[in-house]
Amino acid sequence: MRSKFMASYIIRNVSKSVTLLRLNDTDVKYFEANWHIPEGITYNAYVIKGKDGAVLIDLWKQKYSDLFLEALKQVVEPAEIRYVVVNHAEPDHTGALEAFSEVNPNAIVVAFPIAESLLRAKYNFKNQFKSLKNDESLSLSDITLKFIYTPWVHWPETMMTYYEQERILFTCDAFGSYSIPDGVDDQVADKEYERYSEKYLVTVIGSYRDNLLKNIEKLNLEGIKPAIIAPSHGLIWSKNPERVIQLYTRWARGESDEKKAVIIYASMYGSIESVVKKIKDSLPGVNFKTFAFTDNKRDDIEDALTEANGAKVVVIASPTYEVGPHPSIAQLIDIFSMKMKGLNKPTVLLTSYGWSSTADKRNLKAMQDAGFKVIDQATFKEKIAENDLKRIVSSISAALSSQP
Repeated sequence: MRSKFMASYIIRNVSKSVTLLRLNDTDVKYFEANWHIPEGITYNAYVIKGKDGAVLIDLWKQKYSDLFLEALKQVVEPAEIRYVVVNHAEPDHTGALEAFSEVNPNAIVVAFPIAESLLRAKYNFKNQFKSLKNDESLSLSDITLKFIYTPWVHWPETMMTYYEQERILFTCDAFGSYSIPDGVDDQVADKEYERYSEKYLVTVIGSYRDNLLKNIEKLNLEGIKPAIIAPSHGLIWSKNPERVIQLYTRWARGESDEKKAVIIYASMYGSIESVVKKIKDSLPGVNFKTFAFTDNKRDDIEDALTEANGAKVVVIASPTYEVGPHPSIAQLIDIFSMKMKGLNKPTVLLTSYGWSSTADKRNLKAMQDAGFKVIDQATFKEKIAENDLKRIVSSISAALSSQP
């Protein structure tokens, strides 16, 4: 079903008692008003139907409220819903709450305490609120839900909900992805989808990757072994749920299966671009991923971050701009410090200048503060010296050959 927005929805059975309501959003161009996602995104809500009523797990964005109610009524009468579980209070998962409250003011909203203040500040809804404690359970006849507090994945109130009878773990943002896949489960989880998933992790959860890893370990310690992982963005992992846990763990650690080098550079008048070409020509067998900010090209910073997350070596090259680093590179390093802090990736810094520069010192300090391991750097006036070029090439080659 399509709407006046660039969006459509689908309804699919996940199990004998769980139904997926998925909104395919191609209207959004910049997720969180920041990350460019031409691939789009989905918002997944779920309905669990039992003998004594139903439970709603998460909702959709507010502008799709009418569509949400339309889809919901095809699965269950809204009045039959006894509980609304809010795993995460962010508006892309709770926006339809006001509209839902109008048709069912009696359902109890279930979440951790911080969520109530967030939700009541944002929305006008009449429903009673039930504050949870970690590992608290809720039973509704043949439905038993266990709530696992997973803070800072990626807000302080985030939690996961485990449906014990069918071993389904509803994880909200964790294990989610950008894109609008053709299918609904991991049978269509190809390499392209995995790339969108890593992009999602880096841009949305990257600042809290340590918390993500701690909460994955928490699931293990509590003996949660889901048969199905059902996030609120992207595919449902029913064929091989362990796969997405392994992928997310590897990406959160910044690991890579390949010897890949990423070069991110800005070049106003060609000095930096010329050096980048010389480096690549000197290492013809290396898998370079190159991202440029020039007078006729601007690659997506999201793609640069994603490739850098899994790289063995990162090369940052900047011309001097008003004595300091080029603004595009300064912004990139600032985002690195937010989303990739502490990964200790081997890094090479290159800086060109004309009459004067502090860019090299500022970039060095910023990358070190961000937890990157600067293994070499070269600062040069317009043209790099041959011995400096050879040293830089040697440093990149050695880092690519080193064992983790």
